[in-house]
Amino acid sequence: MNELKHLKRLSMVKSNTGIKFLTPAVSPGNHCPMRIASVIVEDIEGLSSLLVGMQECTTHSRLFSPKPEGEHGELHWLYVLDSHEVVFGCRDGLIDALRKMDKAGAKAILLIVTCVPELIGEDIEGIIHEVQPELSAPITFVMLGQFKNISYPPGSWKTMEALGRLMDVKERDSNCVNVLGRAPEEEHISMPSLLPALAEKGISLRYIAPGASLTDFQSAPDAALNLVVSPYTQPLAVKMEREFDIPYTALHNLYDVESIDKAYAGLAERFGFSWDDIFEEERQEAIALQNQVKEMVNGLRFVLSTRIDMPIPLSIYLSKLGMEPLLLHLEEYYPEDRINAKELIAMGHNPWICRMVNAEVDLSVLEKLAPDICFGYLWSTNKTIPCVSDMFDFYGQVGYGRTISLLRRILGVLDEIDASRKGGIEHGATSI
Repeated sequence: MNELKHLKRLSMVKSNTGIKFLTPAVSPGNHCPMRIASVIVEDIEGLSSLLVGMQECTTHSRLFSPKPEGEHGELHWLYVLDSHEVVFGCRDGLIDALRKMDKAGAKAILLIVTCVPELIGEDIEGIIHEVQPELSAPITFVMLGQFKNISYPPGSWKTMEALGRLMDVKERDSNCVNVLGRAPEEEHISMPSLLPALAEKGISLRYIAPGASLTDFQSAPDAALNLVVSPYTQPLAVKMEREFDIPYTALHNLYDVESIDKAYAGLAERFGFSWDDIFEEERQEAIALQNQVKEMVNGLRFVLSTRIDMPIPLSIYLSKLGMEPLLLHLEEYYPEDRINAKELIAMGHNPWICRMVNAEVDLSVLEKLAPDICFGYLWSTNKTIPCVSDMFDFYGQVGYGRTISLLRRILGVLDEIDASRKGGIEHGATSI
């Protein structure tokens, strides 16, 4: 297809810069990553922030973070660069602002650095190194120039990773586990069965995500293990393993029953208990559904559209079921995607990689590609491509339960395809 000639195959993509837009149609663009960082910091009790940028950045931030003070005395200040600082840097002004925030009672400060300071090469790390000894509040920073981070995920994972700099070595608690990527309370995300099961076994769970407190983050290095349930916290887990020797178990990228079995068995072995039959009913349902779907999808070609957290791990699982990936939308090329990509390529698959930002226009290209099934969001006018939608609500879900939900949705779409093909005029349906 001529429409795909400008795209790269998965084997050729090594970073975000290798991902091309599917179509050249005009788009208003994605969320600036600094917006996500600002929202995250507001949801962490005790953490203050200083957003550094042009007037456009600071004005925009006030649209969704209108108050300069948080509910518990946090400070969310803005630093607007003047014309002199745009050319010669803002070192003196930033140091003065940090001193004022420290004097005003900030407990810890996250510097959110936008495009211009990064473009002019401002040495943020050097500034912090210079001023930190005279301040009570620890400071960390995140560089979020949109010319390097063209969508919202870096605003999440880079911010979470940056909060690791606020951590210090702690005495290890052998029964404590950090759950990275889930807040203590999530109204819109149901609790994975694994977490209450761990609590019943006497494991103390600390939830590390927006919604937790600064104290939770600073206490995190005392844990015996990190459980990763979100792609946005995987880099933080890697950082904590490197700096504090805390191992992690990644659950957010596991779909097949065998991999989940292995991860759960590893947890039981690590903490010296037996799961008994806690998950057996869930596990057997997942196995039955997995076998059923395998028989029905072998040879089907699929595409992944938008609103999927981890496209490559999902593609690996679908390929294990016997499906063939044609084209994947990657909102973000995560650090661990190099490993994920190698696994998918080793299975004999090398799909086209793209970003879709113009849903209506992109749909016409997908229709020409003619996949048997799509996963993720499709434009509402789609009449030709069967689609497993509503994938974004799997965020924060892990284990057998998520696999069961995914397989049920696949079966639901396959039933619709089958009903359409069998319908005929006498049943009031047409084939697709």
